Amino acid sequence: MRDLLSPREKRLLRRLAAGKTDAQIAERLGGTAKQVSEQRARLLARLQINSPEEIADAAERWASWPGYRGIT
Repeated sequence: MRDLLSPREKRLLRRLAAGKTDAQIAERLGGTAKQVSEQRARLLARLQINSPEEIADAAERWASWPGYRGIT
C-alpha cells in the first residue's frame, strides 16, 4: 500500500496524524481547505480509515519518512 500513495497523499496523511486542520494543511501544501477536505475524504475512504487512531497507525505504516524530524 505504501507505494500506492502519492507523495502528496503521504504528506496529507502525516499531517492528519499530527492533528492539523484542513486549513493548516492547505496553507502548507497548497490549495484550499475545501480541496484538502475532499482529498482527505477520498484518501480515508480508500484506506478504509474511520478513527484518529487508525490515521496515526496508517501514517506510521504507509507514510513514514526516514530521518524526518517533524511535521510543519
